Amino acid sequence: MRTRSWALASAFLLLLAAVTASSALAQPMGGAAAPPVWGGYIVSDPVPQQPIVPTQHGQPGPVYTLPGQVALPPQPGGDGNVGQIWQTYPGPGGPASGPAAIGLPATIISEPGYPVPSNAAGPPSLLPPGTRNGVFQKAKFTATWLPQLDDDSLGWTDLKTEVVFGLPFFTRETPIVITPTYEAHFLDRPDGFDLPSRLHDLSIDFHHFRRVGERWIADFALTPGLYADDHSLDSNDAFRLNGRAVAVYEPNVMWKWLLGVTYVNGAWNKIVPVFGFVYEPSDAVEYEIVFPAPRAAWRLPNSPAPGQDEYWVYIAGEFSSSIWAFEQSDGMDDIFAYRDIRAILGIEHKVIGGLSSRAEIGYVFDRQMKLASGPGDIDLDGTVLLRVGLVY
Repeated sequence: MRTRSWALASAFLLLLAAVTASSALAQPMGGAAAPPVWGGYIVSDPVPQQPIVPTQHGQPGPVYTLPGQVALPPQPGGDGNVGQIWQTYPGPGGPASGPAAIGLPATIISEPGYPVPSNAAGPPSLLPPGTRNGVFQKAKFTATWLPQLDDDSLGWTDLKTEVVFGLPFFTRETPIVITPTYEAHFLDRPDGFDLPSRLHDLSIDFHHFRRVGERWIADFALTPGLYADDHSLDSNDAFRLNGRAVAVYEPNVMWKWLLGVTYVNGAWNKIVPVFGFVYEPSDAVEYEIVFPAPRAAWRLPNSPAPGQDEYWVYIAGEFSSSIWAFEQSDGMDDIFAYRDIRAILGIEHKVIGGLSSRAEIGYVFDRQMKLASGPGDIDLDGTVLLRVGLVY
């Protein structure tokens, strides 16, 4: 019923407002006040015994890891007497600085969700580089253009906005990631079809991942949303529920194997398999051979600060499929569905914790659309793709 769709839209707006307001007031995802950050890693309050931090002899010992002078327990002085010794954390002018000073690698692996060492003894962290200490994590904006090359084809202009929030569940290392999304589609309509000029996507993605043992990762997501034109957001046909469940096997830090399913409440195949592998032979090369969105990326040698400020070039594939409720010009309710396959070449300026940007060019093929009131699948001519994106 239309009442249920309006209730969902109201809940979406209330949740977005509540989470946005809480980002200014909430504690960090770890629970207490924000600890200092060193080299992208969280450094806790002084703890006398930190076995993962090596001493000068390479063995665990009572070493402090906070900047400034911190008193160590009394130890024998040079003359054999017991005296007070002060230890200063290595700084820019000291013999060692950065993550290497505490036994951590100088570079960290980029997202999405690739492990970075949380400590030298435990399993790698699943939190991506640039993870913030508060509720707010990221804001994204993407603009995509698929031009109408023929009068009997279909053109698109898409504007998409996302805001990413993270809440501990029940720890910072196993968060629930909440992403409200709004996307507007402006259509260049083919001749002879009664289609709307504008469509809307209004959704919330709830994403959770955690380790199961030492080698396995469980990844789940649920995405309710409304998909319709200007006149049909209150229609029962506008509501759509998508989701995914993926198991990841990680035999070592370079390899991951994925197997799962995605549920797409669309007009064609509703169950789409997810399978493939991720191989990272170095911090400058990433192969994500995963259906339905494979990607291979290489870091450019002119990157200003590897691990923090980088340039990447990549090739990728996408499988796009969606469905919308709309109202025909005569007032009759209808449903419009569309799908395609995209081959993309892109370049990205990735700034960990700052403003990242990307630009893409591609070719879109195997395009089809259908109407609930129409004869069936309608083939469309191929077109090009131009896309730009910003992430903060």
